[in-house]
Amino acid sequence: MVIPTALLLSHPVFAHNFFQNSNAELIAKIQEFKTESNLIASNVSNSTLAQWHVSKSQEYWSTNEINGLSQKDPTLANNLSTAIDDLYLLAGQQNTDPTVANQKANVLNQMLDQAGSEEISSTDQNNATIQSLAIVGVLNEALKNYGEAVGSTVDLTNMSNMNMGSMSGMQSGNNMQGMSGMSSTPIVNVGAYQSAQALADTAQTMFNNLKTIAPSSSSPYLDKIGNALMDLKQAINSKESGNDVMMIVHMQIHPNLISAFNIQAVPEFPMPLLLVVVSFIVIVFMSRVLPKM
Repeated sequence: MVIPTALLLSHPVFAHNFFQNSNAELIAKIQEFKTESNLIASNVSNSTLAQWHVSKSQEYWSTNEINGLSQKDPTLANNLSTAIDDLYLLAGQQNTDPTVANQKANVLNQMLDQAGSEEISSTDQNNATIQSLAIVGVLNEALKNYGEAVGSTVDLTNMSNMNMGSMSGMQSGNNMQGMSGMSSTPIVNVGAYQSAQALADTAQTMFNNLKTIAPSSSSPYLDKIGNALMDLKQAINSKESGNDVMMIVHMQIHPNLISAFNIQAVPEFPMPLLLVVVSFIVIVFMSRVLPKM
């Protein structure tokens, strides 16, 4: 029984798939779109990058979201749609004034905040669990973008894809300084890399706001989450491997968010592990029950 037990202890039992919440998803979408709108403005004179961020932003806020908002506030929905189109029209234009683009992005982002206030009750906006789930959503997008940026062949949001041999130096609370001697990972998609960096910053800002409404029971975990978020930003900025980046999210940030804010994660047993567990149970049954029969 030594082999099954060793495998059980060396393999992650839980993949961090979280129970969904529609308000948390909307909060995340708004923050993700705001992040991309700022990137459109900052890259407004670079047609390739600006259009990449336009396309990415449409994954977060498009016709469906506008139609949903129009049911509650048709005027805001119309104004928001116009503001989005205005910013999109600037993307990639020659001699566009960056100041104008940033102003349009700021106005657009203010409208998005207003949309969030109208669609999400103040109770849910001040619910630490919902806000922490929104952070999880933003972090997932950061991982997706970083995977695309470095040309990863695996899904960084799926913790079963982690190379557990990289655990050394990655325990909670450690910073990334011990990895400074490692060579950086080549970036194959600059737009995705910009999004990963910006979304990591967004997650940090969201966490800073979350701390203001965090329950006292979360105090033991807040510093750990904050340190891990800084580690994440440094790892992305230093162009560490996709595995190293996903390790920070799955092994440091997620567990502490779960403990701090009572997030419910869906337990998943990867198939090889499930077979090991079943085998272990059978062995125990045979060794303890059958001799008595």
